Amino acid sequence: MKILMMGLGSIGQRHVRNIRKVLGEEAELLAYRARGAKMTFTDKLEIREGVDLEEEYRITSYTDLEEALAQKPEIAFVTNITAKHMECAIRAAKAGCHLLIEKPLAADLQGTEELARIVKEKQLTVFMGFQNRYHPCVEVLKETIGSGMLGRIAYVSCEFSERLTTMHRYEDYRQTYMARQDMGGGPVLNLQMHDLDILQWIFGVPQSVTAVLQRKSSLQIDVEESASAVFRAADGFPVYTHTDFLQYPPVHCFKAAGTEGRIEVDLNTAEYAVWMGDERIRSGAFQEFQRNDMFVQELEDFLAAVQSGRAPKIGLQSGIDTLRMAMAIKRADAEGREVRLTEV
Repeated sequence: MKILMMGLGSIGQRHVRNIRKVLGEEAELLAYRARGAKMTFTDKLEIREGVDLEEEYRITSYTDLEEALAQKPEIAFVTNITAKHMECAIRAAKAGCHLLIEKPLAADLQGTEELARIVKEKQLTVFMGFQNRYHPCVEVLKETIGSGMLGRIAYVSCEFSERLTTMHRYEDYRQTYMARQDMGGGPVLNLQMHDLDILQWIFGVPQSVTAVLQRKSSLQIDVEESASAVFRAADGFPVYTHTDFLQYPPVHCFKAAGTEGRIEVDLNTAEYAVWMGDERIRSGAFQEFQRNDMFVQELEDFLAAVQSGRAPKIGLQSGIDTLRMAMAIKRADAEGREVRLTEV
């Protein structure tokens, strides 16, 4: 099986390691590398000094995408900067590649209809890289809400925040794609997207949103450093979601409160608790949880969907819906009003 990696930064390399783990030598790895950076990473984003990535993982690299696509890969991973996602996804889809696209789908909605049309015409599998759906705490969250035990949902909140200055310690944070508008940066597209996916997966696409984005320039970046939004869920209850590039230790948590009880989950500590009335009836911690487990499960499900022809667990529509939510957040802040999702 020929697999093309379009981008070999930290996330692309994580997928490469997992592909070798799952498929071994069954995979013939190709790469399109525009920048040609030579750093080789571990799962913990530590640089492996003196290790050549192409040699270590037996990758044939190309600096021209058309030349790489001419090798007729069956699968392509879109793992380059956000601003290039849609262009590369469309070109690979035209070449007949099944796609795993890292979040977000793109930096804006331009090209989404064209990609959807090509994918439908060529009957391709598109899998969105929202690996947090495989987090055991998210599974508990969805199961608990789906059971109805919390009663009618009254309020949901979530937060995903990290400190930009130390996310990639090996490079100047101001030059990372996360910090630059022209590369599709900002915490809305690079952190909050995961939570937007979980929210629409569990509760459906919301009706509308109001939002406040802050750009204080304390980080010397040209994207927002924080964003707070309140969605009106499909069922009418409020959903508060926050993200920022300021906090350390990182924060990633969800809470859902209903007429009968509530659930709280912490994705960083892999802990959860459920209350009914005044009593905590259930709690736990997934002590054996390893972050890379989510990526391995994601890869296995993607490959199974490609091989079977069945609908992927996290398909293109999820990527489009979450991108619409992100664009609605940005529009609501820019226009200072409540924006309906049907407007975006």
